[in-house]
Amino acid sequence: MEPVASNFWTGRRVVVTGGTGFLGGWTTRQLTTSGAHVAALGRADYDLTDHAAVERLFTELRPEVVVHLAAACGGIGANLANPGHFLHANALMGLHLIDAARRHGAPRVILISTTCAYPEDAPIPLNEASLWQGRPTAATGPYGMAKRLLHEALAAYRTQYGLPGVVLVPANLYGPGDHVDPENSHVIAALVRRFVEAVEAGASEVTCWGTGTPTREFLHVADAARGIALLGARAPTPDPINLGTGQETPIRELARLIAEAAGFAGSIRWDTSRPDGQPRRSLDVGRAQALGFEAEVALADGLRATVAWFRAQKR
Repeated sequence: MEPVASNFWTGRRVVVTGGTGFLGGWTTRQLTTSGAHVAALGRADYDLTDHAAVERLFTELRPEVVVHLAAACGGIGANLANPGHFLHANALMGLHLIDAARRHGAPRVILISTTCAYPEDAPIPLNEASLWQGRPTAATGPYGMAKRLLHEALAAYRTQYGLPGVVLVPANLYGPGDHVDPENSHVIAALVRRFVEAVEAGASEVTCWGTGTPTREFLHVADAARGIALLGARAPTPDPINLGTGQETPIRELARLIAEAAGFAGSIRWDTSRPDGQPRRSLDVGRAQALGFEAEVALADGLRATVAWFRAQKR
């Protein structure tokens, strides 16, 4: 991991909320490598939904930059079961942090948002200008709407108080350190586990959900962390910026690449009785490219590294 080409981070006190999680850990390492003094916070450190706890955070740690990664979130089932909680908790955490940053003189808040904020029927590739052109996707809508509110909060605080803010909207993340719990993992982690375990068991067939035709965009977590460091320093306004590769990958091709990386030589069966989800998903990354960010990790290389990591941590 190399430092980003910027002096912005050198010597700065930075708080990364959600800093003990998957993206948080990579972001903490990237910012530390870039010269920052980073406090990586987890849920046990400060309750960000509690105004007094957020005040204590700023008094004790005196951050000059806040990178807000912490979120109340989960899979589709969790979103359907907890829409009010996800809306309330995510809105509160972000609003408390933004207002405290303004009052305590933090020069920048970097908000990591979500593609769940995009309207369900937004044109592909998803362009930042379409964020408010419809309601967010139904199942994750309350979570997405809370993040939209925080986009607007940073814009309003910049207008009224001059608080610098950055809003980044990353594509689907993957890589070493991802969550592989079958109940909560995302598609790449789930497929890595499935194919590696199939090889270990000597299975001749692996079943995947759906038709395999939908497309998604995948960003290696190392690229995401580098993008946060680079664009967090360079972005001039809190206008949202998509963080991704701009490349669509069919799920069928993704499964083939993971099978190859895992050394699985059997057949892949598609259970078409299972849902596909949205037919296409990819980001317009022109705004990030204009500010100098380009993803570097090729999908096949990143998948091989993720398979190797999963095998190593199983031992």
